[in-house]
Amino acid sequence: MAQNRYKRLLSNTIIFAIGTFSSKVLVFLMLPFYTNILSTAEYGTVDALINAGQLIIPIASAGINNAVIRFGLEDKNDRSTVFSTGFYTIAVCFLAVAIVSPLANYIDFLNGYVLLVLAFVLASNFRSLCIQFGLSMGYSKMYAANGIGNTFLNILLNILFLAGFRWGITGYLLANIVSDIVMGFVMFIPLHMNRYLLPPRSKRMDSALSRAMRKYALPIIPQTICQWIINMLDRYMIVIFINTATNGLFAAANKIPNVLLIVANLFADAWQISAVKESDEKEQITFYTKVLAAYSSIAFIISSGIIMLSRWVMTFMVADDYFVAWHFIPVMTLATTFGLLSTFLGSVYMLKLRSKNSMVTTVICAIANTTLNFILINVLAQQSDFMGAMGAGIATMLSYFVLFMIRAIDTQRYLKIGWNIPKTAISLAILVVQMLTMVNEVPLWPVWQVGLFALLFIINVREILLSVRKLLRRE
Repeated sequence: MAQNRYKRLLSNTIIFAIGTFSSKVLVFLMLPFYTNILSTAEYGTVDALINAGQLIIPIASAGINNAVIRFGLEDKNDRSTVFSTGFYTIAVCFLAVAIVSPLANYIDFLNGYVLLVLAFVLASNFRSLCIQFGLSMGYSKMYAANGIGNTFLNILLNILFLAGFRWGITGYLLANIVSDIVMGFVMFIPLHMNRYLLPPRSKRMDSALSRAMRKYALPIIPQTICQWIINMLDRYMIVIFINTATNGLFAAANKIPNVLLIVANLFADAWQISAVKESDEKEQITFYTKVLAAYSSIAFIISSGIIMLSRWVMTFMVADDYFVAWHFIPVMTLATTFGLLSTFLGSVYMLKLRSKNSMVTTVICAIANTTLNFILINVLAQQSDFMGAMGAGIATMLSYFVLFMIRAIDTQRYLKIGWNIPKTAISLAILVVQMLTMVNEVPLWPVWQVGLFALLFIINVREILLSVRKLLRRE
């Protein structure tokens, strides 16, 4: 029984890896294309517009898509109520956002692009509703295939709109909008989701379930906004206090640590299914402890590898004008590592339906991030524009560390996860030393990088091998 649980987690992770990892790798490999077609200023503007859309998405959906997957996974819940609640919540909230959207034209970088950003938000929420509901029904393979299809379509449209029609920023946004709409319907139509859409105020609607979903989703709105602040506010502060060209460099560098997010997200999709399906608390503790050990070890090793290879990777991943941005990668990689550990701990809140705790911890992190960004960007920008952007990276790293520490303590109230504190502390210390030697290019830094990577690998590989052996056992 226990063995099946781990095998099921591995099986789901592989499925999501095929869909998510392969598709995200394609996007990653498109970075040279984007940086050669778009100037640093254009790329900075595109980044700002997409991130503005990401901020609006949870507001225009009231965070309901998170509730759709969480409550849809429980077999006892009525699927029609789950889907209908999600659909109508998105419709009403988007309408409210659209009414006030003309005010956004007063923001310089949004002026002229408000309708496109709104379309991006609606298309993204529609596709998210469809794929999350499909995933809750057990269509994990179709979910993964949809991810691949969405990426291929997005890339083809970007090539057409950017290289063919030369539509620039507008073309980039349109590619995202069209691909989300098309792939949303590719999920909606084959699964006949119209069967689950009840008329408004239908007597078949489980009102108690709808209320529970909205109650769960409501704290996700400020949580997601604060998460956006943590991830994206630095970009806007760079635009405001420095310039869009520097933001373009910073945004391009962030694509490299995103490899970590790709790996983590494909695992998170599989993990949330396994975590919710496990009902016995003792088994939950054992399951979380063992999975955390392997998860953190993999994250540490990949992070170390990215830091070690950051300069070399940027030599062929971006145009020459962007190369100097490699200095940001080690700092942002360490920030992402703290973020991944925090996200894993956040799954405890999901399991225990403690979305308020998730919100509060994220709000604290967002406050720390905002304060540190304001101080560090302004102080370091006095030395140079580049150092100002480095201040943004440091602020993100420190705020994610705060989030990780708070959740590591707080989640123990709900699930006594066993931590290997010495291994975790030593691994994080090695990553910090790697970051410092790389960014400062200390003498013989390549030798230091290889040695530190080897040391971290030796410390963490045992946990990975134990997990592999567990999966290979037959009992």
